[in-house]
Parts: sequence; structure tokens; C-alpha cells
Amino acid sequence: MHIRQKLIPITHWFRNQRIRYKIILIYFPLIFVPLFVLGFVSNQVYTNAIVKKTIKNVSDNSSLIITRITGMLTNVESCANMLTINLNKVIVEDPQSLAAPETSLQMYTQITNQLSFALLVFPDVQSAAFIDTNNRVYGSNALMERNREWLTASPMLKQIDASSGNNIWFPMQRRDYLTNGSQETVMTLGKRIVNIYTGQKLGLLVLNIKESSLSAIYQKIGSIQDSSYFIVDDEGVVTSSQHPEDVLQEVAIPEMKRWITSSKHVSEPISFEYEKTLVVSSDVPSFGWKLISMAPLASLTADTHKITLLIVLIGIVCLFFALLGAGMLSQLIAKPIMGLTKYMKRVKEGSLDIEFQVNSEDEIGMLSSGFNAMIRRIQELLTNINWEQKKKREYELALIQAQIKPHFLYNTLDVIYTLSEMGRTRDVQRTTKALADFYRAALSKGRETITIEEEIRNVKDYLAIQRIRYSDVFTYEFDIHNDVLHGQIPKLTIQPLIENAIYHGLKTKGSLGLLKVTGEIVDAKIKIIVADDGVGMNAERLEAIVKKTDSPQEAVGYGFRNVSDRIQLYYGDEYGLQITSEQGQGTEVTLWLPVQRDEE
Repeated sequence: MHIRQKLIPITHWFRNQRIRYKIILIYFPLIFVPLFVLGFVSNQVYTNAIVKKTIKNVSDNSSLIITRITGMLTNVESCANMLTINLNKVIVEDPQSLAAPETSLQMYTQITNQLSFALLVFPDVQSAAFIDTNNRVYGSNALMERNREWLTASPMLKQIDASSGNNIWFPMQRRDYLTNGSQETVMTLGKRIVNIYTGQKLGLLVLNIKESSLSAIYQKIGSIQDSSYFIVDDEGVVTSSQHPEDVLQEVAIPEMKRWITSSKHVSEPISFEYEKTLVVSSDVPSFGWKLISMAPLASLTADTHKITLLIVLIGIVCLFFALLGAGMLSQLIAKPIMGLTKYMKRVKEGSLDIEFQVNSEDEIGMLSSGFNAMIRRIQELLTNINWEQKKKREYELALIQAQIKPHFLYNTLDVIYTLSEMGRTRDVQRTTKALADFYRAALSKGRETITIEEEIRNVKDYLAIQRIRYSDVFTYEFDIHNDVLHGQIPKLTIQPLIENAIYHGLKTKGSLGLLKVTGEIVDAKIKIIVADDGVGMNAERLEAIVKKTDSPQEAVGYGFRNVSDRIQLYYGDEYGLQITSEQGQGTEVTLWLPVQRDEE
């Protein structure tokens, strides 16, 4: 249910898109998604196959490297065994020479010759030295005999001397004695030389193998481009590497170091991926070492990227043809629909004098024919509606006019009745005469509109009637410009406004009030103002009259609303009445009319 609610906005958005975009949106995933899935799956499958194949190749290379290293170290041990026999022959034949304070030149030569011969037979040994029981040093070269004074305190020699004559390997190190140089990294094999017949100690043998001899094997065997090899001990310290600066340093990457040290007892090669690099570890037996091979995945998957790029190019070409096909389909289907949509938009804006050209008999053609038939029918209906509205307007005007005329009549008759009750016969006669003159002008030979001059004359007759009764209630003034008098106005428009001003503004004031009627032309419109200084209205009452929410029985709202409706029915919504009022200050009603002449 939750997923369906999320899909509703997407469905609504898609439904509102144009047809050409819908076609493209449907074609695009049909082409793109299968190509994307194909490219992704093939990339993953091919990459995994390459990685597995690389692990196999690296494992094979590692096995070969380990075999070569093991053979090299075995040769060093064989060299030590051979020197044990040869030194026995040299020293045992002349045992007094080692006891003498100074070694004879002959003995020195014989021992150094044996060392040199051993290095010649076993080229993996870089240097060798023999230390006799008097701490005299016999080196394969002069550099091996320097710093003799450090031999006494050497922990390495003490450990060799404490052994029973077996071979002892010492880890890679740099030292200033028994080496060819202090900056040279060597791995040392130590052996206690004894008389093979008596077991008497003859001296100590030291053989060195250079770290560079081990790292040279990687370069000869490594078959993967940009790959690198190095050897670490069980503590994560680099013993040998293609990069000399890394030797005797801990593995720089903490994650890799933890991975190396955590797999101490794994005999089979294992892999580890770190930052787009394939790392394979293999055990070097008997030394507690691990041979680490690092191969960048970018080099391994270079061909995969080429295949992926080829698939992408194929996808782009397919997508181009798909969009081309969608465009052609859009021309055949969407273009006529878009044209019909434009015509419908024009109809929506009010233009009905159009007809859409039909060039086919398919569904679009049927839709277009129906559209044209609909437009013709709408034109007929609008003609009928206009005629009916015109008749309705005439009936409404007649009804409003019929409502206003009796309204004035019974008010005037009420005045005449009151005067007769008071015995004012002369005033009754004048009022009756004024009423007759008023209705004679109001009838206007059946015309609905009269000149403003005639309307003002009717208003003055009406005011003459009202002044007879309310002579102490109000006075009135007229200020009408001459160019306004010739304008047209629906008859009995100003009189209801005068009547409202007298009965609801001035009559209840309690003192003599002023009623003023002014007229002028403003912004090409006739502006007539009926103003009084009566009691006025509060904001709530004024808002009810303006918004037409007052009760139908309220006389002010009734007269105001009928006059305003008549004006708007005649001339439109831009004309009509505006009213402003303030409690205790009076009321002002503004009447707006178009500038029309008698001949119009």
C-alpha cells in the first residue's frame, strides 16, 4: 500500500506528459535497461573470471618464486656444510697454527681460498667469514675483516657459539661488521665449526646472502604488468621487497598488516582486495615468511573496460536509432494529435471560427472529424444561448424596472396621504402635480434610457415632493457639468439613490442636512456622486451592502443593489455603483456610466 502511494505521483506525472515524450520515455528504457544489464553482468562475470585467473597465475608464480628462494637458501646451507669439511681439512692438518699468537700467512691464505672457492661454487652466497678461537677473522674479502673489536660483544656470534654446530639463520639486518658495508641488507647463516673427529671447536662460520638477490627473483618471474612482490615475517615486517626503501619496515597499510598477521596458519594461497588492488599471500616454508603479491585491478580489468566501452558504444548507436524511430513514430502519431491539441487550445481561448484539416481515415482522422462536428455544434449552441441570454436580460430589466416604479409610487402616495391628513390642501395639489410630471417624464414614451438632463429633471420633481414633507430635514444642491447632461442613463437610476439618502441618512440625523448631487467626466467615463452628511453607516453594514449579504428587506441594500444590477446589465461589469460611508459623517454613492450620446 505504501509503495502504491509513492507510485501515484509518478503515474500522474507520466499521464500528463505529451505523447511524443511518452513514446521516448517508453523507448528509452526498452533499449537502455537491457544494454545496461548486459554490460553490467558481462563486466562482473568477466572481471570475476579475470580475478580468479590472476589468482591462479599469481599462485603459480609465487610457488615458483618460493621454490627459487628455498633453493637459494638451501645452497647457502650446502655451502656451509661444504666449508665445514674443507676447513676441517685445512685446520686439522696444522692445529698448531691456530694456537700461535700470529696466524701464519700460509694458513690465512688457505682459509680465505676455501671461502673464495665456496663463493665460486655457490654464487648465491655474497660473502663469507671464519672467526677462529682467538677471534681472528678470515674474510672472503677485506671488508669482511673490518671492525673486529665489535665481535666480542656480538649477540649473533654468541648465539652461534652456543649452538651445537647446526645451521642458524638470522633475519635480514644491516650491521657494521662481517658485511661488505653498513648500508647493505643481508640475511646471515651462522654455523659453529668443530673437529669432525673430536668435536673440538675450531671457530665460527658466517655466510651472507644479499636481500637484492632475493628481490631479483621477483622481477625475473613476475608475469603480471605493474605487479609487485615482497616478503614479510610473521610480525608484518618487510624482509625483502622490490622497493629497497620498504625493507625492514612494517607494512604501511594497517588493514593489509592485520590481514597478513591474521592468516599465519593458512597453507593455501589467499587473496585480499584493497583499494582496487588484488593481494595474494603464499607461505614460505621453514622460515615463517609470507610472499605477498600485489596486482592492480585496473591492469587486470583493462580488457573488461574495453568490452564495456564497446557495449556502451553499441548502446549509444541503438539508442540513437531508437530515438530516431520514436521521432518517426511521433511524426506519424503525435504530430497530428499535437496539431489537434493546438486547435483545442484556441477553442479554449474562445476562438470557434476554426476547422481542423483531416488528411487520413484512421483513428486520428475520426477524432478530427468528431472535433470539427463538435465545434459546429458548439457554434449553434452559442447562437441559441446568446439569443436566450438577450431575452433573459430583457426580462430581468423589465422585472427590475417593475420593482423600482411601484417602490417610488407608494412612497409618494404615502406623502400625499400624510399631507391630506394635515389639511395642507395646497401642498397636496402641488405634490400630485409633481407626481404627474414625474411619471410623465419617467414613462418617456416607453424608452428605457433617457438623457441625464431628463433624469435630473425627474429627480428635481421628486425632491420637490419630498421637500413639501421634509422641509426641516434637508436641503439639496446640484452641480452637474454641461457635457454630462447629454449622456445616456437608465431612467429612475438616481432617484432611488436620493430616496436612500433622505430616508436612511438625513431623516434620522436630528438636524438640517445637505444632499448634494454632482456630475463630471473622468477618464472617459461619466461620474455622478450622490452625497449626504447624514448619520452614515458602520463598517459591518457597509460591507454587507457591498458584498450583497444584507437582508432583502433592508431598503438601502435593496435600492443600491437594484440600481447597480441595472447599470451592469446595460453596460457591463466595469460600470455600476461604489459606496463609501463613515458613522456620523455621511454617505457618498458614486455612479459610473459610459459616455454615450443620444444618437448612440
